[in-house]
Amino acid sequence: MRTQIIRIVSVVLIFITTFLQAQDARKLIAKVVEANGGINGLHKLKDVSFDYTFKVVNNNIVDVSKERYIFEGEVSYAQYTKRQVYALPQLEGIHTQFFNGANTVSKINGKIITDKQPAYIGHALRKTNYYWFAMMFKLLDPGVNHKSLPSRKVNGITYNIVEMTFGENVGETDDKYILYINPETYLIDQFLYTAKGFGVTTPSLMKVQYEKIGGVYLSTYRKYAPADWDGNVIKNNWTEQFIKNVKFNNGFDLENIQSM
Repeated sequence: MRTQIIRIVSVVLIFITTFLQAQDARKLIAKVVEANGGINGLHKLKDVSFDYTFKVVNNNIVDVSKERYIFEGEVSYAQYTKRQVYALPQLEGIHTQFFNGANTVSKINGKIITDKQPAYIGHALRKTNYYWFAMMFKLLDPGVNHKSLPSRKVNGITYNIVEMTFGENVGETDDKYILYINPETYLIDQFLYTAKGFGVTTPSLMKVQYEKIGGVYLSTYRKYAPADWDGNVIKNNWTEQFIKNVKFNNGFDLENIQSM
């Protein structure tokens, strides 16, 4: 009986500790979202267009697209001008991808792609590109879990660390993120993450730089490389992401967002 009571008490204590860690982490994440301008601040801007470059530095190959998003419903459209990395470089022609909030349609020269794998790549890129753009505003989305971890010191800054995971039926894959929160700005200067949708189960380290545009902070420059979960880069193979020519409030709807 005594052993059973000890086990019950231990389980209760673990539950309470986990709950308190989650509460503390969530309060910290709320400050992060607010520091970036808040989810309401982003949605007030209605929609966005920008030029996006995804560059593998060592190979000097790129995907370049003109991106358009409607924040309500997370609608996402892109037309690619260069395709050398993920955006179906094996297929010739003008490539577009359109996620209407429920389904993705990818096309080459106006013809719908029906083959399973190329169609999946189009969907994965629509969801991924939107998420990278809006991530700092989506950290409190329903089904997102947070846990405080011990602080870490990087380049003289002692960062608050929060682990972020996703509940069932949240997102496309069950990825894990480790967020490094600047204690002065409450911006996330870097984070570790997996990208299982692209077959990457080991972590990468993403470093982030911001610009304030339209009253919100956007991560207009990012770069990542393979790393371990302690945040050490294990292979100096960087991929860069550039966002330029940002314009909000374009008046996009489900029809005209696809007109270039």
